[in-house]
Amino acid sequence: MFNRFESVLQVVDDALYSATEAGKKKTKNADAKFKEAIDALSAYEKKYHFRDTVIYTMAGAVAKDKSSSTILKRLKEAFLVREDLAP
Repeated sequence: MFNRFESVLQVVDDALYSATEAGKKKTKNADAKFKEAIDALSAYEKKYHFRDTVIYTMAGAVAKDKSSSTILKRLKEAFLVREDLAP
């Protein structure tokens, strides 16, 4: 599994490198590399993750992020009030 994951990361890295080299120009090489990366990521997801599990995990991460943001916002507001009251 570890080697397969590394190869998927390499394919994605190659696609990003091709896009960086191309800059704003559209190239067949970059398009091909991105198609290959998408295919590799899809194959990896199908083999190692169930789609429902991935969706559930992402939903949980979004909820946790919103919860963390709410807590940080409340803490920030508390510190702002304390700064206003400080002599």
